[in-house]
Amino acid sequence: MSNTLFRNVGWTIGSHCNAHCAHCYSREQRKHQPRGLHEQELERVIAQLVALGVCSVNLGGNEPIFTHGPQLQDSRLPWLLQRLHRAGLAVGLTTNGASFHALHDHHPGALSTLNDIDFSLDFPTQRRHDQHRGAALFSSVIRALQRCRELGIPCAIVTCATRESFTAETIDGFMDLAWLLGCELRVNTLQPVQPALLANMPSRDAFFEGFARLMRHSDCISLGDACLAAVVDLPATGCPCGHSSFRVQGRSADGCVPLSPCVYSHDFRTGDLLEDPAQAIVQSEPFTRFGARRRRVPRACQEADCPWLEACRGGCASRAWLVHGSLETKDPYCPLDYQRDHGRPPALPTPLSIAQTAGQRVHDGYLCTWIGRPRPDYQPTRSDLEHFLEG
Repeated sequence: MSNTLFRNVGWTIGSHCNAHCAHCYSREQRKHQPRGLHEQELERVIAQLVALGVCSVNLGGNEPIFTHGPQLQDSRLPWLLQRLHRAGLAVGLTTNGASFHALHDHHPGALSTLNDIDFSLDFPTQRRHDQHRGAALFSSVIRALQRCRELGIPCAIVTCATRESFTAETIDGFMDLAWLLGCELRVNTLQPVQPALLANMPSRDAFFEGFARLMRHSDCISLGDACLAAVVDLPATGCPCGHSSFRVQGRSADGCVPLSPCVYSHDFRTGDLLEDPAQAIVQSEPFTRFGARRRRVPRACQEADCPWLEACRGGCASRAWLVHGSLETKDPYCPLDYQRDHGRPPALPTPLSIAQTAGQRVHDGYLCTWIGRPRPDYQPTRSDLEHFLEG
């Protein structure tokens, strides 16, 4: 395996968060974690990532400013951002707003090192978002996005598509909001890391129809979801997780810092980056299982007469595992199954081109995600921010 294979990684750098999201993919893992890493351990992780050939790192998982618990004065995030920048890594931040404001008000030098920032919103209106998060965060995200635009930091709204939220009304609301704020929009689909979340996944129809609605009115910036990329004739080669990206998990209860092929694949956590060489960890059995699925394609896909077989290659490995309990199964959002149900392929715009952007996005090649921007001729149905703040 080449030591330049893995280019994009995520890193959970703490265990505390100031929100209480029902769909959180890491809360159950984080609640048993001890305090964060000290600087010597952080240096060890950085050195391992550099040695592996990693180019970009996204910090998320918890609210990143809380690296060592809820007290901001204990945070090592500003130091870490400066250190990652000196190491030549492009760094992104996924935040509910708290990390941005802490950096902006107290550590502007560290803030200036960021390549791009994603701000989490569950719904495009203040009332529904704050209710869903269990914290009053919506207005601070709006202020942060406006300030990012003033500072020239590439920024996006990032939302998790759920059965409740991935509807025409909510999608249009997010598009309107992104257009008003002049920012990008990124969409991840809910991953059922707990069985209770299965019922809140969007249906297959809602998945394809929702992304079709987004793509009809957006310039696509990045598309890492193989089930979508294959249908729109992008040069897809399957799921990136465990192939070009992985996750550095937070410190576990036994003091280790494990890796996993995907942020959602907690069952595949392995190794200890504080003791084991990263190269050895990514060649271990949990990673090779992910890699083998992508290389030879799941058995269920091999047995189907699928026009998207080579590009999709079974789709998202974690979705298949979390829904079906096997890596030999198809992604539950299989486009061939959609075609068989409806007698036609998903109505995604084909062929789709990737828009030229002003530089790298940290999530390009990391996770099964979509990033876009409302087209210049997009016509919002709501053109006043007050609608979103009051609604």
